[in-house]
Parts: sequence; structure tokens; C-alpha cells
Amino acid sequence: MQVGNLSKIIATSILVVFIGACSSTGETADATASTQAAQMAAEAAALAETQALEEAQVQAQVQAQAEAQAQAQAQAASEAAQKAANDAATADAAQQQQAQDAAQALAHVIYFDFDQSTIKAEFRTALNGHAAYLSQNPSAMVVLEGHADERGTREYNIALGERRGNAVSRYLVVQGVSVDAIEVVSFGEERPVNAGQDSASWSENRRVEIRYINY
Repeated sequence: MQVGNLSKIIATSILVVFIGACSSTGETADATASTQAAQMAAEAAALAETQALEEAQVQAQVQAQAEAQAQAQAQAASEAAQKAANDAATADAAQQQQAQDAAQALAHVIYFDFDQSTIKAEFRTALNGHAAYLSQNPSAMVVLEGHADERGTREYNIALGERRGNAVSRYLVVQGVSVDAIEVVSFGEERPVNAGQDSASWSENRRVEIRYINY
């Protein structure tokens, strides 16, 4: 539409000039002069239209190149964002796996003295490690299984195993672990790991076992 208007304007201008020239001299142009003027006007209009088309094509090419460049930049930004997200997910998974491996490498059995439920100093490092893992991984949960040796009544040993489990639970909670992540059960003397009848055997049975539900 713009090209056609421009051609019309140029042709009209030429005709106006031509007519004005004839009027000012007071002479009437003959048929040959009129034809030549019309031909010149048509050629000027065609030239203007050609130039306008060329300019339009150039503008279209520039716009197409700009759109292609913008699309390429958007694609590159999207790919960079996706790569960053994938890298972050990979790093997070690796970190979680590393923490899980570290927790699995810790001691999972806490031993106690005869008829005692006090945490020994030698097991605090392991418990600190479990506490750190549980605090950093809210979805992780543990069951603390309390045990006792065979000496004493069944009822007393059930209660003793529970006290030992609760002692470990309190230690973990003090270190920042949620109480909701801990369950305490007691088996008393019912599940010995060593069936011997000597002090060394009994010492292995006086314990709390830390069992993760969902590593």
C-alpha cells in the first residue's frame, strides 16, 4: 500500500509540473509531447516503486535477521538455564549421596555398661554424625532399638532397653534432631547378638541399634 501511494504521488507531481508549464507559456502541448510526459511519469513511478520494493525487502531481511538473532539468544538462554538446573540437581544429589554414605559409615550400635543407660563418651562422635545427617535430611527417620543382656527379669530388661533407647533419642534431639524423626522400641533380652554366658558376650547385648527407615 505504501509503495503504490508513493508511485501515485510521484506521477501526480510530474503531471502537475507538466500541466503548469504548459499553462504558464500559454501553449497547448501536442499529442507527442503529452505521450512523452506520460511515459516519463510512468518510468519515474516504476523506478520509485522498484526502489520502494527494494527498501522493503531490505527492511524485511533486517527484521528477519533480528528475529532470528533474538530467537537464537532466547534458545541459548533457555539451554543455559536448563544446564544450570541440571548441574544444581546433580550437585544436590551428589551431596545427599555423600551425606548418606557418611551416615552409613558411622557406628550404628551404641553399647552400655551393666544396668546403665548413660551414653559413653566414646560413642558421642558417632551420634553427632547421625544427628547432623538427620538434621540436614528432614525426610530421614530412625528406629532406636534398645536391648539388654539376659540377667534380670524380662520386664526389667524391657524397661532397661527402653531407657537406653530414650537416652540415645534425647542425645539426638539435643543435637537438633526432630523428635518426629525418632522412634524408640525395646526388645529387652529377646534378641541377643551373642548367646554366650560370660561378661564379654553380655557386653555385646547391652546396646541400642540405630536403624534408618528410609536411607
